[in-house]
Amino acid sequence: MSDPADRRDDRAHWDSRYASSDDDADLRRAPSPWVLERCLALPPRAPIVDLAGGVGRHAEPLARAGRTVILVDFIARAVAAGVARGSSVLGLVADTRALPFRAASLDAIVCVSFLDRALFPVLATLLRPGGVLVYETFTLEHLELVASGRVRGPRNAAYLLAPGELPRLVAPLVVREAQEGRVIDAAGERHVARVVAVRGRESGIGNRGCPPKAGD
Repeated sequence: MSDPADRRDDRAHWDSRYASSDDDADLRRAPSPWVLERCLALPPRAPIVDLAGGVGRHAEPLARAGRTVILVDFIARAVAAGVARGSSVLGLVADTRALPFRAASLDAIVCVSFLDRALFPVLATLLRPGGVLVYETFTLEHLELVASGRVRGPRNAAYLLAPGELPRLVAPLVVREAQEGRVIDAAGERHVARVVAVRGRESGIGNRGCPPKAGD
């Protein structure tokens, strides 16, 4: 996702998708139980930023459970759909390459089924000391399931994780939990990697690579 033209194509693709009948299918997709469990284990007062959260597949049930959730996506239609789901989801239209958050300002970030490797240093910088990243996305093995027609998912290997890659990407965050492999649950069958990672109290993470808050 490093080429601006690719990002324009992504925007056009997703805007078209959310304007079509596929939007209803996205609204019906079940969230990852693992992601919900890890997010609900966070301190109850910790706001959660659901990054690249689409129509709120995870934001809505978390908000319904009493959590403060900020749904972030670069497609306005998706954010509007998420906010309209009848819960206390807060919506923010923003690109992951220009997030309007200050360094060390976030208690928790959740990101599911999205991969931009250039984003990981920014995530580490945005978290407060003690802040938590909950991350789950597809691995290269998922291509076999997509090719078989059994599931949906990325067909471009650039958007899929190599074996053992995710724990390396989240560094210097401290990995508290890591899993990788085939999963079958309420969200369907998929090959994923997932981590819970924490910013250390004295991590030495600076502000490099963190965009300033809008208006700064």
